[in-house]
Amino acid sequence: MEKNLPGVYALDKIYTLQEFYGFLPNFISNKYIEADTDKFLDSYDPGKGIIIAKVPVSSAKDVDEAVGSAQEAFMKWSQLPVYERLQYLLRLRELLAQRRDEFGRILAQNVGKTTREGSMEVFRAIQSCDAALGAPHLMAMTRKFMNIVRAMPEIDMEVVREPLGVFAIITPFNFPIMIPMWFIPWAITLGNTVVVKPSEVDPVPTTVFIKLFKEAGYPEGVVNLIHGDASTVKHLIAHKDVVGVTFVGSTAVAEKLYEETAARGKRFLGQASAKNPIVLMPDAVTDQSIENIVGGFFDMAGQRCLAPGLLIMVGEAYDKFLNKILERTKRVRVGYQLLDNTDMGPVISAIAKKRIIDMVERAISQGDKIYIDGREYKPPEEYKGGFYLGPTVLETTPDTEMAQKEIFGPVMPIVRASNFDEAIEIVNSREYGNTAVIFTSSGKYAREFARRAVVGNVGINISVAQPDQFLPFPGRKKSFFGVLHGQVDAIDFFTDRKVIMQRWW
Repeated sequence: MEKNLPGVYALDKIYTLQEFYGFLPNFISNKYIEADTDKFLDSYDPGKGIIIAKVPVSSAKDVDEAVGSAQEAFMKWSQLPVYERLQYLLRLRELLAQRRDEFGRILAQNVGKTTREGSMEVFRAIQSCDAALGAPHLMAMTRKFMNIVRAMPEIDMEVVREPLGVFAIITPFNFPIMIPMWFIPWAITLGNTVVVKPSEVDPVPTTVFIKLFKEAGYPEGVVNLIHGDASTVKHLIAHKDVVGVTFVGSTAVAEKLYEETAARGKRFLGQASAKNPIVLMPDAVTDQSIENIVGGFFDMAGQRCLAPGLLIMVGEAYDKFLNKILERTKRVRVGYQLLDNTDMGPVISAIAKKRIIDMVERAISQGDKIYIDGREYKPPEEYKGGFYLGPTVLETTPDTEMAQKEIFGPVMPIVRASNFDEAIEIVNSREYGNTAVIFTSSGKYAREFARRAVVGNVGINISVAQPDQFLPFPGRKKSFFGVLHGQVDAIDFFTDRKVIMQRWW
């Protein structure tokens, strides 16, 4: 395949939308570098169904180069005072804020989310910088004990934290900037270095964004990026100098990576699939609840790990709210993601579209009642090649595939519960434990729900229960693998304690 080499290196100057970004390069030692491979994957604008970039499947040699650069940088970077490392983060935050709109549009183009959603993603990445600015304070929370040992009062003991080395950051398609930034600011401010492996489906935003670290003045090798597929991830995890891995993606992959990293004695933080239930009580505030619920299900075409996955309507709530939910859902404007009047863009790929359609068709064949059929949506002629689905609303029962498995698409399955206790049973019967939400005006029900829901995040009248960057990002059951969670727990994940015992005569 003849490579568009000028396109590879033109990314140095790109901050605006392009029709074709060329053969994407890796980013190693602060330089865009052509991958050592002849295998490339296609990356699309999902709203038009056209290829906008070629993604290299990086080889073991590429991985060695990226990890080698990070390992070499670690030796000096980790010795810098933490407040000096913090100055780079401040500059990065400012650059990201200046480019928020540009990155928002590039995200929209390659992911399929709206420009509003893209801009909000960048805002959340900026918040990640803000949270990591507290790293020096947390690092300073060490302990020293004097005269602690009985019969030997001259011995002092203290606990310090130290960075560990090179971490692999493996990220999903739905948030190509925000999710890497859950981890990168903490990892590098604490003194580590990183190799980022973005999703091969839509890596353009990450590839353009990564050069901000060079612009912020970070030394060569502190932040590197390498493209590829599962084979590239395998090389990364097996590399002797990679000490830990963060992963956000499906449960199937998280389970496998957890086993592989554990077998090699590496740290692993894995946030995985979800089936986030919403319990709608009869006493919920009507207009605000419906607006929030519909937005939760259909913003980003349902492609969020915290998006609602099941609506449980309790008792009279079914008759009270169903028609209003259907009426509001029909007003969701589906269209090309870069247009200002679009509420919901396409799904990420033709494969994702087929998977969602197949799931809906299995549900209908098993007797589920469909109220709104998103398969019927037809985009304008100009966008007929895009991967569009309209919102789908259907009624199912608690034990079906539609009620149990993650959809990751614009589908609202509804089940009925006769009372609050039955709703709690349905909530806790999922194999996942990311979030659970209740809409109610009752403090009693809200408190009881928060206590009994077996999940990491609970929402009260909030359809997408996403914790702020200054809080941990917990998950339970098959939604999480490891011990330490993302965001604030990163201080423990990216450092380790050392106890120093001293005696001086």
